[in-house]
Amino acid sequence: MNFGYPQLYSNFLNSNTQIRRSTDMVYQRGGTYGITLTGDTYVPSMELDVDLYGNGTKVGRMSLVPYQVTQSGSTYTYNFNLRAYDYMSNFIQSQHYTYYWLNDWYSTTEQINWNNPYPNIIQANFKYGYRYITGQTETVLEPTYQTFGEPVNNYVHYTDIPTCTTDITFSPSGFTNTGNLFDYVGGSFQMGRDKYILPNFDQELGTVIGTGLTVNTVDVYRRLSPMSQYLMDYPTVPEQSETARFLTDAPRIQYIQSDENYVLYYLNGQTGDRQVIEADYAVFEFYDESNTMVSYFQQQLNFSGTTYASPTGFTNTLRPFALPCGPADITNIFSNINWDDVAYYRVQLCYAYPTNKSARVLSGPIGPVSEEFFFYLYNNCAPENTRLAWMNARGGYDYFTFVSYRQDTKKISAQTYDSRYYSTDLQGPDRDYGRSTKTFSTDVNREIILESDYLTVQQGEWLQQLFYSPQVYEVRPDFISPMDRQDKVYKDLRPVQVLSTEVETITKKHRKLNKYRITLKYADSYFVNRGF
Repeated sequence: MNFGYPQLYSNFLNSNTQIRRSTDMVYQRGGTYGITLTGDTYVPSMELDVDLYGNGTKVGRMSLVPYQVTQSGSTYTYNFNLRAYDYMSNFIQSQHYTYYWLNDWYSTTEQINWNNPYPNIIQANFKYGYRYITGQTETVLEPTYQTFGEPVNNYVHYTDIPTCTTDITFSPSGFTNTGNLFDYVGGSFQMGRDKYILPNFDQELGTVIGTGLTVNTVDVYRRLSPMSQYLMDYPTVPEQSETARFLTDAPRIQYIQSDENYVLYYLNGQTGDRQVIEADYAVFEFYDESNTMVSYFQQQLNFSGTTYASPTGFTNTLRPFALPCGPADITNIFSNINWDDVAYYRVQLCYAYPTNKSARVLSGPIGPVSEEFFFYLYNNCAPENTRLAWMNARGGYDYFTFVSYRQDTKKISAQTYDSRYYSTDLQGPDRDYGRSTKTFSTDVNREIILESDYLTVQQGEWLQQLFYSPQVYEVRPDFISPMDRQDKVYKDLRPVQVLSTEVETITKKHRKLNKYRITLKYADSYFVNRGF
């Protein structure tokens, strides 16, 4: 019996499903990885063992049976499908960063970006090998499987490496093997307005191309595929209607108070298919009421000598990065701004010379690679300022302040027992001692009701991500602990759970506006010590 993995073209492509980007968001329908095996014998017990690796560590094994077996002459073709998204999503870890360093961006980015233990991304790779049973009990393994004791065939992806930036010709035989490392970001983006899961186009490019076809089309694969919208891998100014480079669906115009925080998240590093992220500088521009720029500063994001220097090899370093950019963040980390002169400011990411070029710092940012975010300052004189943070559908965190209404309640539940004991030698009436109800324990759940002001339908659709987010926090002001270093600023994040939501809709000048009312429960409920 002879079995092997056929090659469709001279580039060793086994299945057109290998033509895909190496990066995808994991909480969605996901792509199907096809593997084809051929042999000269039909074996009904044929299986494919696939070992799954996360961040270089084996995390599981799948045993696949062929979904289709076909015969052509004396050749039998076994077709397998590997669907790893759901399983690998169990190893995604994410948490909002908990502190930063006062007036020290290098140490801050080292903590919240470079060495973040919960980056909300996992690097995956897969090894496979076939096995089958002969007779009654004898298991036959693929020869390399037998030799090494585990599957050794790598599932690899193929990428179109263009000869120039305007190359729009796709031919499967011209795609290049770009390695076996896949990056799964903890987000989901291909959802319609009615939350219908849309086709995963960039992960099905091979299906679109077809076998043996050459497709002339626009540069969808590298520029307009859904995942590519979040990979800043070429110096192109994005249009707001087409692309969004920050990991958020938040409105590009935000209203923020001078003591509030805000963080924009983006992907940084080099992808498994060798796409280099060009987010080198963050640019901050501050304007007064007459739209005159009153202050400006730029912050370098990639540094020479670190993992996230401009790459010179094929090391996969992709992961989400955080850029603190709220007024409180700017004051505490980057620069002392006179906020009395500022009406609004804008933030944008730019590309620059590589980190190994001496002209990098001298030249600074060269051109934009992200959309602009505008932050308009305001002050809410009412005391009902409650700011929430939540993990959004793109794998970052969003922020919103409820300013209209807040009500705090405590829901108390008690366990009691009846005391039947009384003593006849006591002088007091027995109702004070006997046959009375005693409290054994008291549990306290704190709930808050928040109400927003009237929002547009588009703002409301974005805010709905808060309702089903797995992580929601109440954001309190940052603080410095007297028990710790005095340049270490802690985030005060209180985990909460969304219990219910209501919406009130009005129409004003033919424009529909929604007001949201949500009920939250604090996750850190407490109890009174049990005892008699």
